[in-house]
Amino acid sequence: MSANPHTRPARSAVLLVLLATAAGGCIEGPVGPAGDAGAQGESGSACWDLNSNGAADPDSEDLNGDGAVDVYDCQGLAGDGEDGEDGEDWEPPDYTGAEICLDCHEEQYEAWRRSGMANALLATGGTEPTEPWDELGGFGEYSSDPPDDLSWSDVSYVMGGWAWKQVVVDSEGYVYTGESAAYAIESGDWITYHEEDDPGTLQFDCAQCHTTGYRAEGSQGDLPGVVGTWEAEGVGCEVCHGPGEQHVDMPYDVPMSIDRSAELCGDCHSRGSAGTILAEDGYITDVQQWNELFHSKKHSMDCVDCHNPHQSVRYDDDDYNEELGRVVFCEECHFDEAANQGSSIMSSYVPCEDCHMPLAGLVAEPDNTWAGDLRTHLFGVNVDVEAEQFSDGGGEANPYLTLDFACRSCHSDEGAWTEYSDEELESLASGYHDRE
Repeated sequence: MSANPHTRPARSAVLLVLLATAAGGCIEGPVGPAGDAGAQGESGSACWDLNSNGAADPDSEDLNGDGAVDVYDCQGLAGDGEDGEDGEDWEPPDYTGAEICLDCHEEQYEAWRRSGMANALLATGGTEPTEPWDELGGFGEYSSDPPDDLSWSDVSYVMGGWAWKQVVVDSEGYVYTGESAAYAIESGDWITYHEEDDPGTLQFDCAQCHTTGYRAEGSQGDLPGVVGTWEAEGVGCEVCHGPGEQHVDMPYDVPMSIDRSAELCGDCHSRGSAGTILAEDGYITDVQQWNELFHSKKHSMDCVDCHNPHQSVRYDDDDYNEELGRVVFCEECHFDEAANQGSSIMSSYVPCEDCHMPLAGLVAEPDNTWAGDLRTHLFGVNVDVEAEQFSDGGGEANPYLTLDFACRSCHSDEGAWTEYSDEELESLASGYHDRE
């Protein structure tokens, strides 16, 4: 008589349970149905919102003392306090240095390393500095000797040297001044720098725009001439993106700050009030790109609309900077002006910036009376031949370009092109981009 087929599995299951129980194990049952979704959790707080009240509290949350409560005040990860309560010994995130960014951001790092920002300040250690760009393609040039009768043991820092000029800071932290205190890169000449200040008297207060992690308190290396302290020489990634410790530890959970505003660039690329463009000795004073942009038709634009902030505008590079940091070209927006020009010769040989961004600024040495060595960001040309470029006794630039800088830098007895009279220049410049 055959066994009932429906009883065998039941008997086998019972036997397996008995055996498993005897062995101290268990059999996992089938997965049950999913439960209802839980309640929505509370919103997290901003990294700087220490008391989680949803508001910025300058008295307690402006950790870096810059007058604003923002991502640059973000605290470090909470730790265990002495009494075991979390969060009592938290610290702001540390600066990591730009080199660690190379691991994930090679293209941005290598382009930045070839820029003036990376080389804005160099500590000498009392010895002749090694040019950091030698291995990068020969950009820049330090003088092999310090100015006058100084030796390298008398020099603590070299400022600049990348594109226009090199200035040194002495062993006491004072900027070296005098008739032959600065080295002009283009000509190789020693030129005047703050001749009105005796050597050993001009404090080095430039670090806020030449270093990373700057603080106005104290004096780096306890040098009496230095104003402030910093984490690293040069303008590194963390100047614009904030301290990177948390991002390095948790790159997917803690994104770096990305501020694309012109105001951020203007923190250093400006002088005095934005309402004034300072001038001296017949040229616009340097590092006033923000002031100039503020007065131009492009004041609503951000610097990064035209510039890649990681790249040099002075030296190109086939691997990391083919276009001198430009992300767009003038004719991509001003296509009508590019197509309609009053001179076929100029349209073939002269780029837009030669007339609309002429060398009206001065860093080291001028090329001629109407050409300094730094391009302006004023753009608009006043074609009235009687218009004055400077006012207030030459101490301020007017918010436009005159025919002197837009035209005479080339079309004069000092320039390389045909010399024109005032009337001829005004006639040629008026309606230059009009349609025929």
